[in-house]
Amino acid sequence: QEALAWVGHFPPGSLYGRLCQLLALALGDRDTLGTAALLAESLSVTARHQLLALVHAATRKKAKAAAADVSEQLQSLSLQEQDPSQDPSQDPSHSHS
Repeated sequence: QEALAWVGHFPPGSLYGRLCQLLALALGDRDTLGTAALLAESLSVTARHQLLALVHAATRKKAKAAAADVSEQLQSLSLQEQDPSQDPSQDPSHSHS
């Protein structure tokens, strides 16, 4: 229980969950309510860390896709101005007026 108290404020998921499970196993039938609480705590921490991992992965995937989009847009830009004499839209002979 002392180890659980030490990591309880900022629990690393796997360690905290495992400590809760071990304490629940040690308590067993002597304190069924305490055992249930420890197992519930273990599950909630595990679920929270899994959810955070999924959200982090999805965020990274979206950021990577957005960066690729920006990269494609930047590659399509031309740093040199086009010569107006070579632009067919500016050629008076192509005018339909």
